[in-house]
Amino acid sequence: MIDLLPEIEQWLGHGEEIAVATVIRVAGSAPRPVGARMIVSSTGRMAGSVSGGCVETAVYEEMRDVLAGGPPRTLHFGITEDMIWDVGLACGGTIDVYVQKLDPAVVAALAEQVERGEAVALATVVSGGSGSVLIVREGVVAGGEGEKPVSYLAEITALAQEMLAARAERGLVREAAPGVEVFVEAFLPPPVLLVIGGVHVAIPLTRYAHELGFYIIVVDPRSKFANRERFPDADEVWVEWPEEAFRHLTVDEGTYVVVLTHDPKIDEPTLAAALQTEAAYIGAIGSRKTHAARSDRMAQWGVTTEQLGRVYAPVGLDLGSQRPAETALSIIAEVVAVKNGRRGGSLRGGKQPIGQRRD
Repeated sequence: MIDLLPEIEQWLGHGEEIAVATVIRVAGSAPRPVGARMIVSSTGRMAGSVSGGCVETAVYEEMRDVLAGGPPRTLHFGITEDMIWDVGLACGGTIDVYVQKLDPAVVAALAEQVERGEAVALATVVSGGSGSVLIVREGVVAGGEGEKPVSYLAEITALAQEMLAARAERGLVREAAPGVEVFVEAFLPPPVLLVIGGVHVAIPLTRYAHELGFYIIVVDPRSKFANRERFPDADEVWVEWPEEAFRHLTVDEGTYVVVLTHDPKIDEPTLAAALQTEAAYIGAIGSRKTHAARSDRMAQWGVTTEQLGRVYAPVGLDLGSQRPAETALSIIAEVVAVKNGRRGGSLRGGKQPIGQRRD
């Protein structure tokens, strides 16, 4: 939903009505994950997707029916006997797609919370009271169209709060009351990429991270390296010693730290400071030999061997990188793998959960 907010707000601003289709369940292989969305306007405009294209036509027709006054509904798609004539998923999995008319009040409330950078959950009753939409933060922020779920409001709020507390990004369908199913999805502030060192590699790195939706902060004590001209895609550029910056930065489990200066007098105190935080990822540039020497010196900063085990070094996935842009690609790929709980290996070898660091 967040990715589609610009289109949604633009279309609503033009007086159009909008239907939204959301993937609420996935079983087996599917082209798009839970939470994937497609929107269609009353003038026929379309954005987003719920599959790789194999069911979009059927979903589009259902969305047009909802816009014409039809009720919200859940659509089920799976492998069919004859993929030429029937609508289904060629990948062999199944998906449930919930189609409803979008409530402008819910959009406005969601956009306000996102603008504030606050975590918020969207709860949609998809059966047993279909049509109700609630936005939950510390309580109910906004209600939507349809039957108001007064009798099980507390249950829905508790489910949403549970997801927010767990920082769970993938939505799920839960039973809020007998016969009542709710699709709950948490929308968290964007992950923060904290880039230490405005070096050459950092330029394409910030460009890639911007495209991937990270909030980017570049920190370097050298103004020639840390400036807006070099980093137009960064949200913030700080000319400051990184270890000082950590004293007033908010670094939590939504923060990914990449140390790129390759200068011990900057890298080492920065790593010491970063290791005192709950950062989801801490990576440091340099060869294995460089990191081994660095590790030997980190004791002077009060850093233990166990703490150093959190550091991804050499930083990035092994892509055989030769150019700065390739190195940046390997770094952001590893960051994304960690964020998504993957190791970053080839799909041919299967998916493996990621550990604290690579071997």
